[in-house]
Amino acid sequence: MKLVCPLCNGLYKIHKTCKVCLEPMEDKGPLVDYYDDYSPYLLDEITNEVDGVDKFKCLHHYQCTKCGFDENYAIDREIF
Repeated sequence: MKLVCPLCNGLYKIHKTCKVCLEPMEDKGPLVDYYDDYSPYLLDEITNEVDGVDKFKCLHHYQCTKCGFDENYAIDREIF
C-alpha cells in the first residue's frame, strides 16, 4: 500500500472559498511543483520530504479566481 494525495491523483476535489472576497478558489497543484523546473517530475517519495509539512500531508496552492488571493492548504494523504 502507498500514501497518495487524493487531489494530485484526481480522486476528488476540495473546494475552498477566498477569505477576502468569498469567491471560489482554484487548486493550482502541490506547492513543491513551484520549487524549480524539475520538481513536478520528481517522485512523490522525494518531494514529500521537502514541502515542510508532515509526510502524511500534501501542501496544495490555492488561488482566488476573482481577486487573486492565494493560500496553501495541507491535504491529508490516503492509503491506496
